[in-house]
Amino acid sequence: MIVKEIINILKETSIFSDLDESQLSTLAFSADKISFTTGDLIIKTGEEEPKCVIITEGKAFIQKKSGPIALKPGNVVGLLSLIDQTKPKDAIIAGGKGSALIINEELFNNLVNEFPEFTLLIRNKLSKNLTSKIELMGSIIQ
Repeated sequence: MIVKEIINILKETSIFSDLDESQLSTLAFSADKISFTTGDLIIKTGEEEPKCVIITEGKAFIQKKSGPIALKPGNVVGLLSLIDQTKPKDAIIAGGKGSALIINEELFNNLVNEFPEFTLLIRNKLSKNLTSKIELMGSIIQ
């Protein structure tokens, strides 16, 4: 997958859609790119290093005790672990042939240092996502 295609996928994600071209290009070019096939372990439970995974092609599943959660292209998992330095709690397993971007702690810190506005954009996106989830939960409870 070429960088331009990766940038287009990043533009479609809820979390990275407001980044400018230079931020998207840096992220697309610098993130680790992995290919996977059915059953491959993308992230293992309790992995030592915080990571964020962005599915770019194919499908994968978060293995939760309550049942798997399907992931498709454009889904972002683990961004909070980079912010609060936590280990992944659940494994991510490939559900077919595909690819993903991996943002590790070093890249995330470089983005924060190189683009100070990156932190503000990510914080605002996470805040909006959390607010909408809380509102949804409130409407379900009532």
